[in-house]
Parts: sequence; structure tokens; C-alpha cells
Amino acid sequence: MKLSVITVNYNDREGLHKTVQSVVEQSFKDYEYIIIDGGSTDGSVEVIEKYADKITYWVSEPDKGIYNAMNKAIDVANGEYCIFMNSGDTFYSFDTLAEVFAKHPDEYIICGDTCTVEKIKEAPEEITFEFLFSNSICHQCAFIKTELMAKYKYDEKYRIVSDRKFFLQALILENCSYRKLPIIVVNYDIEGFSANNPVKSKLEYEAVLEELFPSRILSDYGRKVKG
Repeated sequence: MKLSVITVNYNDREGLHKTVQSVVEQSFKDYEYIIIDGGSTDGSVEVIEKYADKITYWVSEPDKGIYNAMNKAIDVANGEYCIFMNSGDTFYSFDTLAEVFAKHPDEYIICGDTCTVEKIKEAPEEITFEFLFSNSICHQCAFIKTELMAKYKYDEKYRIVSDRKFFLQALILENCSYRKLPIIVVNYDIEGFSANNPVKSKLEYEAVLEELFPSRILSDYGRKVKG
């Protein structure tokens, strides 16, 4: 199986419905679909049950936050690659996955571009520490080999930036292979927690940098971290 598409949801019935429709209507079919719901009480489970015949695995139970839920999904994923398409996010077109895998990618991490209500954000052509120091990769546009995700699970002590920590570990410390595809992957929901908490995001990311790198490296970059 080529891909595990994963959706994490908590009390976002409308966003979940939009995301599920986007996934199940993809023309590419070599994927499994995993939904991890945090014990929603707003009718989200009814949405899941409506599409149960198109969902490979789902659970609705209390969790310890978004990264705990994402790690639960990694534990049951069977695809060669994983992508997280969380509630409210949608694939850019019905043929997005077909376009991605028609390129026969084999790198550990492959990324496309991200569409928001404001603009198209292009994934970087190449990855450098300088880029990741002050920028992030949208995980909804990233296809990541499942074996790599299992090795560097999301650090649950962070609420916002554990995905940024993952990319630093995988792409900088591990020097994993990376490829940018000229494809728009996702319509990104900008109402997410991290987008609306820039101060906490900045503080958390500073803690990640201090955890992973010595001060002699960080001092070269002036410790100017963007939220």
C-alpha cells in the first residue's frame, strides 16, 4: 500500500465532513484512511459512521492532545508514506494524490505547495538549517515515509511545534532525502491552533532549538525565531 491518509479531529463536525469528502473522492485509490477522533460530542462520530465503508480504521476516544492523536495514527499506519490531512483541510483537487504518485517519488519526505485563502505558499526547493530555523513546512503538504514517522514520533510535551521538531530531526540531524514537487497539495485551514497562537508557538520553538542544538550553533543565527 502506497499511502496512509490520516485525519485527526475533535469537535469539528463540519471540518471533518469536508475533509473526509476530499479524501474519499480522490481518483487515486492506493491508500488507507485512518481517522483518530478525540471523543467528540458534536456529531463528528456520525460523520465517521456515514463513511465507515471508506475508512480503514477509526477510533473515537479521549486523547492527550493533537500530537498524541497523531502518534496513535502512526502506530496503526500501514502505508509506505503518511500524510496528515486534519479536520478542515482538503486536498487541492480530486487528482492531487494521482499527480503526486505519478512522479514516482522515493525520498523520505516529499512536499508540494500549500493553498491558503491569502496565497499559494511554495515548499522550498531544497532544505537548509537556515530555512527551518525561521520557517516551517506545512505537514498537510508533506508525504513522509511511515518508517521515519515511527522512528521520530511527535514529541507530546509540545502543544504546537512538535511537527517542526520532527522536520529538524529528520532533515537536518538525520539528513533524510527530500524532494519538492511542483504540485499544490492542500487547501490549508488557517483557523488551526498554531496559526492563532503565534507567541506560544515562538516560545515552544525556541525550546525545541535549545533542546536539539548547542548555543554555539544557535548564536550564529541570532536566535531570531519566527512564530
